[in-house]
Amino acid sequence: MVKIIIILILLGVVVGFISGLLGVGGGFILVPVFTTLFSLTGLPFDTSIKMAVGTSLLTVFLTSIVSAYKHHLRENTLWRCALVLGIFGTIGALIGLKISMEYLSGELHRRLFAILLILISIYGIYLGEKDLDNWEDIPSNLHYRKLPVIGITVGVVSSLFGIGGGILTVPLLVHLFKLPVRMAIGTSCAMMLLTSLTGIVGYMLQPCPLYQHLFNIGYVSLIFGSVVGLVAMVSSKYGALLAYKLRSKTLKNILYLLLMLVGIRLLC
Repeated sequence: MVKIIIILILLGVVVGFISGLLGVGGGFILVPVFTTLFSLTGLPFDTSIKMAVGTSLLTVFLTSIVSAYKHHLRENTLWRCALVLGIFGTIGALIGLKISMEYLSGELHRRLFAILLILISIYGIYLGEKDLDNWEDIPSNLHYRKLPVIGITVGVVSSLFGIGGGILTVPLLVHLFKLPVRMAIGTSCAMMLLTSLTGIVGYMLQPCPLYQHLFNIGYVSLIFGSVVGLVAMVSSKYGALLAYKLRSKTLKNILYLLLMLVGIRLLC
């Protein structure tokens, strides 16, 4: 168990830094690693991946608190936009929870997650020819009528795969709403507070055996989620600080490369 705790601490450092840097919750890294760790402790694979998703959302929520606050201090958060996305995202999160619990086996869950990551990375790279560093002003006419559809979609994906939704929200806000990348990242972090919290509560309320070594409530391991989350809360502020020193195009390329690598690894 000591080795696992060390792994969790290191995982928290990496995930927190990525969360602050790229405005994503880090669930695309957490879910595969958590699934492996839960399987090593003796959980069936179907249970492991659901436990990984629920626990990932707990970590995402904790890291989002710090990341959202740091970006807010830089005045890079559109709170009205984040609130609308978050409210409709909670509806989507409940839909995603039902799908995850009733219709997906562990293996199908894993493959769908991998395909999602690869598709998002391809989408981002395909549209990456635009010079994002030239988009420094907030558009005067944000189409808020599009936000409910985006919010529900992001909420479903968030709850279904244990991610905060940032890997979808950031590229959508950049390419559909023409927001500066840093503004999209800050708004994404704020939105994730609501979507991840809804997912956490939903997974906690699902019937699941009690595993004493995991201190789980439903499909959320308090010990795994808390250790990674608390460490990530500290390291995320350094990622957020670095985000303001890098070019927008660099941030975008880092995000899509990570998504592609993790997606390919999950399919292999």
